[in-house]
Amino acid sequence: MTRKNVRKNKSKITPIIGLQWGDEGKGKGVARIASNLSKNDLIVRFQGGNNAGHTIWHAGKCYVFKLIPSGIFGQAQIHLGAGMVINPGAFLQETGTIPKYVSFLDRMSVSPHAILTMPTHILLDSISEKQKGGKKIGSTGRGISPSYTDLTLRRALRVGDIFQNDFKKRYAALSREHKKTLLNVFKYKAKDKELRESEKNFFQGVEFLRSLRVIQSAEIVEAALSGGHKVIAEGAQGTLLDVRFGNYPFVTSSHTIASGVGTGLGLPPSLIGPSIGVLKAYTTKVGEGPFPTELGGIKSAIWCRDEKSAYEKEKFPEPDLNSQDEFEQGVALRKAGSEFGAVTGRLRRTGWLDIPLVKYAIKINNSAELILTKLDVLNGFKKIKICTHYFINGHRTQKTPFDLSRAKIKCVYKNFPVWKEELSDYGKKLPKEALNYVKFLEKELGAKIIYVGTGPEEHHVVERYWR
Repeated sequence: MTRKNVRKNKSKITPIIGLQWGDEGKGKGVARIASNLSKNDLIVRFQGGNNAGHTIWHAGKCYVFKLIPSGIFGQAQIHLGAGMVINPGAFLQETGTIPKYVSFLDRMSVSPHAILTMPTHILLDSISEKQKGGKKIGSTGRGISPSYTDLTLRRALRVGDIFQNDFKKRYAALSREHKKTLLNVFKYKAKDKELRESEKNFFQGVEFLRSLRVIQSAEIVEAALSGGHKVIAEGAQGTLLDVRFGNYPFVTSSHTIASGVGTGLGLPPSLIGPSIGVLKAYTTKVGEGPFPTELGGIKSAIWCRDEKSAYEKEKFPEPDLNSQDEFEQGVALRKAGSEFGAVTGRLRRTGWLDIPLVKYAIKINNSAELILTKLDVLNGFKKIKICTHYFINGHRTQKTPFDLSRAKIKCVYKNFPVWKEELSDYGKKLPKEALNYVKFLEKELGAKIIYVGTGPEEHHVVERYWR
């Protein structure tokens, strides 16, 4: 099958991309779309590792997938793409959370180009972050950055390497290099004892990877497109965490935007169609960095950096969504939306929806359609807000500055009334107030909102446009 044949076919890849700082509910969006896919369609992850989780509610149970594509409960093919970093032990453990009645091994494949995260990568990440002190960027400590760094240093181990006779020898050599860096740069002496358990899990995961179908990402995608089948490219994190076009340096280590599909799968831009952008009805952010619409401002940022969820629940057992104190409002919004890191358990900073940032994300991702999630979380407010513009140096604008951290931003807000009952009480319709909110967003953002999330489970959704 030639790429020329693929280009003649009208099928194109549909990226599903987060339009904020991640945690937008992409998993539910992918799962919803996957429920309509056939066994010949394909869902592929194109970047990232187990540093972020996609939360899926299925058959009344909650699942968090970090490496496995969110369409696992459907019947489509699933593929871990070349742009990913894969911790073999974590991957094996994650497959163990899938219910036994779900058949997936015969549908799963992995790219030989995907990078392997080693135990010493994780150690490098955590020690490096600890020693940054007040200059932390909020790394999850899962070894993602050191794994991608080894790729640019041209020494990374990849999935295809596990089938070579010298794999363990190369693993040991790279592990020694990591230990030298830990000692010489960070003055930390790694002990074999602390790595023993994680190395055991690593090699068990490697054996599992050997049992899977290994195929180049471009090959499996082109086969699906040539057959006229649908291909969904699932991203991790969100646009504002893209390593180059996000809120640098408070970013992840990969390309989270739609353009990353090409480099993450080894495909030309001509095969990538318009994306489906996913945004939350408000905004959240994990980790350090500026956040223009944050409820509670710098106080909230410090609180979420330093405190644990258990302490917050003790301090604010019943926070008020309509408190005059914006910091308490932010705490209440976090509780209402269960805004705690799916992987790390960290407190997510909370704030109002930010139109300038979302418009930037829509433009950079060519998002023709949108999925709006967690509208139901706003139920308890008496009024809700949207940031429609910024004032920067006295000028009103919807343009996002090159560097948010250096710009003095004042947000301009528009208020909206809130519906009276729970959104789920309205069934497959939206009340007038919620519908007005949605239509305002469509007009401002210039894109259709095809799904609206009205609750946590997969059936809690209002489908506004059939696709």
